[in-house]
Amino acid sequence: MIEDKIYAATSILVVGAHAFDAEVIAGPLAATAARRGASVTFLHLTMGEQGHPCLIPAHYCAQKEGEAQKAAARLGVKMRSLGLRDAFLPTDDDTALEVCDVIRELKPEIVITHWHGSWHKDHRAAAHLAQTGIFFAALPTIASDHPVHTPQLLLFGENWEDDDGFRPEYLVDVSDGFEAWHEAVMEYELARGLSSFPYVDYYSALYRLRGCLRGTRYAQSFAAASHSWNAGSGLFSPPFGKGPAQ
Repeated sequence: MIEDKIYAATSILVVGAHAFDAEVIAGPLAATAARRGASVTFLHLTMGEQGHPCLIPAHYCAQKEGEAQKAAARLGVKMRSLGLRDAFLPTDDDTALEVCDVIRELKPEIVITHWHGSWHKDHRAAAHLAQTGIFFAALPTIASDHPVHTPQLLLFGENWEDDDGFRPEYLVDVSDGFEAWHEAVMEYELARGLSSFPYVDYYSALYRLRGCLRGTRYAQSFAAASHSWNAGSGLFSPPFGKGPAQ
């Protein structure tokens, strides 16, 4: 069962386009996994600093950095940021190599990121960077300070902005992490009413809905990478049943 594989992981990486995205596509799952002993890291590619109606980006960036740190502490996860520019998130290979370095350093068994079918360009970029970063992380010809690494599983979280073609293939029980998630997202002004979109109401209801279908109190849904992508991402791993050459 996919749920067992996720919660057996010792390291999980969640790649979000902006601070607050990782919290909604995988926050309750992250809190649940952290409670069970996993090391979970949120990688915020940007801080989402362009999204305040009154504050200039530099000031909102500093605010969101503080909010993200407090949210991570409540979830029991680690937080990193690449410090890239909100609304102008690139998809070039140099940026993907930065993601690659994080993957090689942390060695996550599970990587979670945005679904590519989004109207938000940064979310599409994040999905691309995560997948390309995984590809680069497996290439033995790319030199870095850390050895090659291939995650076992790539999942795409559910986000209201990323709904084009998203299919909830897996429902994962996150009941143990819901309360921590609720406290964590309330650290963000964005969740407390900055936006006209009712984020907390929407995601609380969504996780409850998915829980009803899963048969638990709360659940999160995820789409999976294609079978061909999974096969391709393992091209540079040892053949099945064989370890590395001695």
